[in-house]
Amino acid sequence: MAILPSFQTPGNVADHHPVDWSRAVHSLFSHFAARFPQFYDPTATDTPPEASAAAVIWPAFPGSLRGSPLERLEIADGHRGAQDEYCEWGVDRNDGGKITRVTFTTELPEYFEHLFLSDPSDPQALLALYHEFVGTQVAIEDIAPDGEYLRKNQWNQSTDRAPVHLMQGSNNLEAAVQLAAEATILRERADGTRVTHNQELVECGGLGEPLRNSDPQIAATVNNAVAAGAAVTLRDPVGLYIDGLITGGMVTPDAEDPATFWRIERGEPGNVVRASYEVPPSEERGYFVGDITIDGRRIEFGGQLARRVRIRLDAIVKPGDHIPDSQPCESA
Repeated sequence: MAILPSFQTPGNVADHHPVDWSRAVHSLFSHFAARFPQFYDPTATDTPPEASAAAVIWPAFPGSLRGSPLERLEIADGHRGAQDEYCEWGVDRNDGGKITRVTFTTELPEYFEHLFLSDPSDPQALLALYHEFVGTQVAIEDIAPDGEYLRKNQWNQSTDRAPVHLMQGSNNLEAAVQLAAEATILRERADGTRVTHNQELVECGGLGEPLRNSDPQIAATVNNAVAAGAAVTLRDPVGLYIDGLITGGMVTPDAEDPATFWRIERGEPGNVVRASYEVPPSEERGYFVGDITIDGRRIEFGGQLARRVRIRLDAIVKPGDHIPDSQPCESA
């Protein structure tokens, strides 16, 4: 039996104030653990050795978008607000409009707020990331006007450049923790039968967007564990992670393995929070990402790659004390 000493940073990235981050995450977990008995804070409650990890994996491309395949790609690439699967991306193009690079992020907005709050009078760690991801033209006044960090600032809202971190309203740590905690409530229909279907469960419990790829899978994984008598939390380091890119069906002009151009930029193996797809200019191959094909079609949208990028959230499941009673749907 062991209690987690502290929460680590997402992806175990280097941090000068890890204690501050752990306190912020503990506050979030303890809030929901107090409201939902089957959800627990691992820094306050033991996780036994027999506890198991349950990985929930889904595609980064928004499942809730409607329209023709082309219309969905245009919407997803058109504004970050449409990218609601806990992953956002930006597209770089050359003067001819051809895609040269697509950058994906699952970095939490709460973590960037933490960087600012840890050193509000000297936010060098925060600025260093903006300078690395965007450029040295970024000033602290641009991202923290009036002494408060702005998630959706002028340098972190476009799809025409690399994103800094998540900014879509549903893409944040609090939303993910709340979803996992609220999904510990078992639900039943008016006739007394238990709700088990992924999308029905989300709609019944008010657990997010039933048409997303992410919310129904997260909710069902947690709910099924609780139905078996388990207690649930999220694995440390807590975060949303890029689980990789599926390259089957992708063909490069020179027959190079398309996986060659996938690069992890931030995080650690297994816990990646930032990655990009780019044919390195230094290699002078004579072609760009926009010349690579997927199932016979050239890459014209970042969303074509987003359909193949996988996002992951890890739950921890441990034996619990009891199976809770089912409750009616929120709309009942």
